Amino acid sequence: MHENGVDKSLNFETKKKISLFSVGINLLLSLIKIVGGKISGSAALTADGVHSLSDLAASLSVYAGIVISNKKSDAFPLGLYKVENLVALVSAFAIFFAGYEIAKDVFFGEAMVIKNLPIALAAIALTVLITYLYSRWEKGMAEELNSPSLMADAEHIKADFYTALVVLVGVLGQYFGYPIVEKLAVAVVVYFIFHSGFEILKDAIKVLLDASVDAETLNEVRKILEEEEMIKKINHIHGRNAGSFQFLQLDLALNTDSLKEAHDYAHALEEKIKKEMPFVEKVIIHYSA
Repeated sequence: MHENGVDKSLNFETKKKISLFSVGINLLLSLIKIVGGKISGSAALTADGVHSLSDLAASLSVYAGIVISNKKSDAFPLGLYKVENLVALVSAFAIFFAGYEIAKDVFFGEAMVIKNLPIALAAIALTVLITYLYSRWEKGMAEELNSPSLMADAEHIKADFYTALVVLVGVLGQYFGYPIVEKLAVAVVVYFIFHSGFEILKDAIKVLLDASVDAETLNEVRKILEEEEMIKKINHIHGRNAGSFQFLQLDLALNTDSLKEAHDYAHALEEKIKKEMPFVEKVIIHYSA
């Protein structure tokens, strides 16, 4: 069924499939790292594989959040879309924890003793390739679907990409007798991990506190309204986000004294905005003469 210019059932099904795909990717990464770490003798690679199991749990929470956000309930007449933002919030803390675990393992953990360098490098190379390509693809899909939880999951997978680079530097540094190289690399990577986690946390909190939609969206609404001859004056344009969707509230002065004409026009205007702005869920219009 098509609503608001978006096939919402397709939007939901696509997000659900991507989140399940993320579960599979994290399971695959865990196996690659743990098996590679055990065979090569790399404690860091094995630890990173265990850490990927927590990523697997995070991906499962993203899937659960997407499923729950699509449920309908009389107790939540505006929908459960913000469950996606709650999941993004949890994912942000998972990213923070990932950064903490990386720093702790490298700065305070035991030194690695590499027994099989080719196996370790092969496992790391596979991890780097998978996380880089998948995080880029998932981020693109998250932007297309306007999904905060998938965006958070993409950033979480990207954190795994950085982690793999740290492990690579650590393995090589340890193998060639320069363990300090690993510690320097970790300091840089942990900064980027915490930065991505902070951005997700900030965006999730803003939505949960009903902060305004971005200025670009408000300007897009204003352009639509300015083309309407029936509108005499635009008093206010407000909007908030909830998961993938947006809720708008307009206060307009109309060129009519007829209540019926104003009512019919407001309904038509809402449909026009929804058609031109696919992720708008609802438009509440207050009008006066």
